[in-house]
Amino acid sequence: MRAGYRLSAGVTAFLLAVTGAPNAVAQPGAGDVTADIRANRNITLNGDAIVRLPGGVTTYAGVITGEGTFTVGGTGTLVLLKNSDFILPANRRRQKLVTVGGNHPVTTIDNPDPPAVIVQRGATLQYGDGSGDDGAIVHVTQAPEVPLNSLNHQIDGTLDLALRRRVNMGVISGSGLVKQRRGTWPGIDLPGTHPFSGTLYVGTGADYGSLHYLTSMPKVRKVVNQGSFIHNAPDREVVTDAADIYSQYYGNDINFHTWGSGVVRMSGVYSWSDNGSDSDPALSDPSRNFASVPHRDNKRGINIEGATVTWGDGTHNRFFLPGNENTVYINMHADGRGARSVLTFDYNGPVTLDAPISGGRYHDTMADVGRGDVVIAATRGNAVTFTAPQNYDGDTTIGAGASLRLGDGSPQGDSSLLRTGKIVDNGELILQNATKGAELARISGTGSVTQAGPAATTLTGDLTYTGRTTVKAGTLAVIGGTLAASTAVDLPAAGATLDLAKAGDQTVNNLSGAEGSTVTGRALTVRAAAATTFGGTLTAAEGVAKTGPETLTLTGAHTTPDATWTVREGTLALTKSVQARQLGVEPTGTLRATGTVEGAVDNAGRVDADGLAVRGAYTQRPGARLTATRMSVTGAVTLAGTFEPGPQRGPGVIIDNQGSAQVSGTFDGLPEGAAVGPFRLTYHGGDGNDVALTGGSGTDLADATTSHASTGSLWWFSAAGALVLLIALVLLVFLVRRRNRNRN
Repeated sequence: MRAGYRLSAGVTAFLLAVTGAPNAVAQPGAGDVTADIRANRNITLNGDAIVRLPGGVTTYAGVITGEGTFTVGGTGTLVLLKNSDFILPANRRRQKLVTVGGNHPVTTIDNPDPPAVIVQRGATLQYGDGSGDDGAIVHVTQAPEVPLNSLNHQIDGTLDLALRRRVNMGVISGSGLVKQRRGTWPGIDLPGTHPFSGTLYVGTGADYGSLHYLTSMPKVRKVVNQGSFIHNAPDREVVTDAADIYSQYYGNDINFHTWGSGVVRMSGVYSWSDNGSDSDPALSDPSRNFASVPHRDNKRGINIEGATVTWGDGTHNRFFLPGNENTVYINMHADGRGARSVLTFDYNGPVTLDAPISGGRYHDTMADVGRGDVVIAATRGNAVTFTAPQNYDGDTTIGAGASLRLGDGSPQGDSSLLRTGKIVDNGELILQNATKGAELARISGTGSVTQAGPAATTLTGDLTYTGRTTVKAGTLAVIGGTLAASTAVDLPAAGATLDLAKAGDQTVNNLSGAEGSTVTGRALTVRAAAATTFGGTLTAAEGVAKTGPETLTLTGAHTTPDATWTVREGTLALTKSVQARQLGVEPTGTLRATGTVEGAVDNAGRVDADGLAVRGAYTQRPGARLTATRMSVTGAVTLAGTFEPGPQRGPGVIIDNQGSAQVSGTFDGLPEGAAVGPFRLTYHGGDGNDVALTGGSGTDLADATTSHASTGSLWWFSAAGALVLLIALVLLVFLVRRRNRNRN
């Protein structure tokens, strides 16, 4: 096997030479030339000639010249031992060679001639006997950097190439078998666009494209690769091979070379063949691509030599290389110019790569790292899973609408990437290792990151991706970097953990999560640009800060006894509990609470309390505001700022001061006994040191300080009192009149 080969001057000179048969007499060739072929007589074509093989092997040591076509029919094999050279009649010659590219010329064949060599179904034409260089039918037209055969071939039977030199068949058509034998270096050239729909058998080597010509075989059914199937694309060209490729024995590979911005696209499948024929290879069971067989006969290899290669064409999800580390290898190298390799996956559905991409030499793939980058193309539905640790040093790019999964969730399917490369994530990166954790560095892009496996994942370095971060299972840890650019963080399942204890900036945006999930850190900042609910637990040794204009609702219990919580802006809605040294509300923040704060509350903004329990002191700063239905405080109560009773509030305790000290300070404009709507405010209510509303007259502030529903409740109390008074007056009048009657 080899990474590539080049034309030599000797090969070109050989293709230009045609050898005659010295002891034969040239015969006019038109119609049936079977007798001349069997007699080894030279033939000069003057029209269309045919040899009808009687079966068995016919060896021909003559040469064919002149003008016309040559057809091989019948049921046997014709072996050519000498080179022949003829041309088509002038009225059939139409093809042109078009060369572009200047210093890097690329030649294409325009409007190809009809075939000059025809092998009918059932017949075999064999070039050479495997021992020498002669025995082909070639008329050479020299193009820049490459000799081309202008005698096009139609193969409906079999063309058996037993030559030990480079050969091409012009433009190939037909539906038969073109077979190059094993061990017949250097190989086949395939210039042009070939309408051939049969099977190509590469026994030793074949060039599918080069720096100086293009190859296209859009209709070929299958390729049997027993040697090196070399693909090449010139600058600014895309060379596509859509064939399914089969191997039958150990020692074959597909090699890729490109120049400049050239691309080779493979849209078929490279598989093992354990049955079928040379013309119709097959695999009995797809699972046999993954199980080692004796002599490693199903081992297939890929060598990308500083080339740009795409697997898939975005229209299907038949993965190009089914196999694992035991049955396939993928080597990415830099070429002699320093160009690195690029491998792109382009499918419209899920595919799995079960082997490592590395950079060793042939089968010893792990001997060195791969030199190149991997791209998951921006094709919707393109879902690629890696189930082996990857060993390439370059970047990994995930296109919009695509996803890359590291690991398949099984104990045998863990994967990883080297930290030497960056991850450009514009789609979705899913981390689902089962047993061995992965460490990833430097993630950018507009895409999302999802931790979905039980094995922990660690993110390090610059993390600038702006998509959503989701922890569905296991632990996602950040060391040194930050998730501050990620637009949202979600922990939708119990047991999921986001560990930010060793992160840099420990900001998370739009946090949501289920009960039983955990976010840990030193000094957490939770920013709410949208309203979210988090049912898990926040733990932070140095505190938690709530920022952002919208509401974060916490429905879980949070234990941070030595930390300070701060509501800097927006609203923190607390329905269960926070244990902290202090919970501070800054002037632009709001605490809306029905739960418990195990610690002091320092309010410089707004507190909306509806059953809030403060297990510590409550301090309200000047300019702050309390809207309360009821709250309890176990520590000192210090008041300033403004007060507004909660909706539907009647007389009763507003602040249940459970400490022994009297309330310090008063609300602005509300001294002892001040009117609040139809009630009066006292700082000595309840058991003597509670803040309470009591019955009594006063300026009606209901319209300014209570809701319509509250006003309705107060009206109900007033109406009930009036009714009782009316009944009492009626009863009194009745008793007075009755007494007067009795006196009379």
